[in-house]
Amino acid sequence: MRSQNPLAIFVKQAGFTLLEMLLVMGIAAIIFAIGLPISWNFYLDYQLIYEQRALTTLLGHARNLAMVNVNEKVHGVYIDSDNFVVFDGDSYAAREAVYDKTFPRSSAITITGPSEQVFAQLSGQTSSSTYNISNGRKTFTTYVNSEGRIEW
Repeated sequence: MRSQNPLAIFVKQAGFTLLEMLLVMGIAAIIFAIGLPISWNFYLDYQLIYEQRALTTLLGHARNLAMVNVNEKVHGVYIDSDNFVVFDGDSYAAREAVYDKTFPRSSAITITGPSEQVFAQLSGQTSSSTYNISNGRKTFTTYVNSEGRIEW
């Protein structure tokens, strides 16, 4: 007769059954299916808010550069599909490219309005403009008045 370890009767098998694994995977899939659209909407809204703040900040920066007469030139902001560019010169085409400051922008956000905004030396005056920033679901508006003041 073999002697058995007296503690062996207290040891249980460890592990999960197939049913338990499938149940946990099903619950995780449901949580993921609910959470993904919500988090995606937060991401899209964040992109839109970022683009509006970036545009507003860069317009204000260009106005400040013009008002303090940096390089004794007018300053402006150029908007294309990939970048914002803060430039020195009467227009983007006539700028001195060596002074360009380029900032990337999201291609998922559309901005309608003039492609460039130029601010006058010392006064910061400019032509009145309206920019609509949209992600397809929401739209924000940024307005630049003739004195160069920026409202959003």
